[in-house]
Amino acid sequence: MRIHVARHQQQLGVFAAEDVAAGLAAGRFLASDLAWREGMPAWTPLGDWPEFRGAGAPASPSAMLAEEGGDAPVTPAWEQGASVGNFIATIKQVALDPVRTFANLRDGGYARPISFTYWSLLPAWLCGSLLYGALLGFMATVGAANLHGPKDPFMEWIAGVGPLVAALIIAAALGGFFLLVPLFNFVGAAVTHLLLLPWGPAGGYAQTYRANAYAYGAFMPFAFIPCVNYVVMPWQLVAAIIAHSQVHRIAWWKVAISLVLIPCLCVCGLYALLFAALAKGFAG
Repeated sequence: MRIHVARHQQQLGVFAAEDVAAGLAAGRFLASDLAWREGMPAWTPLGDWPEFRGAGAPASPSAMLAEEGGDAPVTPAWEQGASVGNFIATIKQVALDPVRTFANLRDGGYARPISFTYWSLLPAWLCGSLLYGALLGFMATVGAANLHGPKDPFMEWIAGVGPLVAALIIAAALGGFFLLVPLFNFVGAAVTHLLLLPWGPAGGYAQTYRANAYAYGAFMPFAFIPCVNYVVMPWQLVAAIIAHSQVHRIAWWKVAISLVLIPCLCVCGLYALLFAALAKGFAG
């Protein structure tokens, strides 16, 4: 079975196993070159392939640890297949062990991260629908008790359609928005990759998208849980910084500048321009 070999995100070609072994012995290929053949779940350094150990490819530290009974390399469990167990395991990996999880995240296309995003949005949609449904029910009760007070258009709308119908409309709106989230993620990953370009990221756009999908998706089920989301959401940003630092081999503080400092400065600059325009309008 022929083997695909790549170096620094550039395909070197497809070779027979004998050609790869000869290339390793001659120095044409390196132990750090990534390789893949049909049936493998992810790209793996040639140094981790047992059949090439005698061809001049030293084992990588992760492979030696595995042989010695140490900790094996960690990758998102979702990469091994879609299941409830792998979904929960991926959330735990990203939240509790992001360094090792993203250090071994290879370029494997978009299908897995997109499916993981939809799985993570399902509990978020259910929690959001229940939360807003309860809120609309409460507002309908308050509105009914204040029949002689000032009329509020939103309260009148709830009273007109009923709290149940209003909750279903909100749930449908959330569902429609969540269906488009992977599309928004493509744009967000493009912006993220653009901000990382000055630091020379080791991976390409696909790996930026995959890192974003797992780092942000793992925390999405908690987005609408009151109080919990205030604790989880900041850690989501930390996980994203770690993810891109590991995937692209960039110092964490450089990633923080790209993902936190630059966006904050841009937002503050926009607010400053807005306030300046308002002040000028009042002065004029």
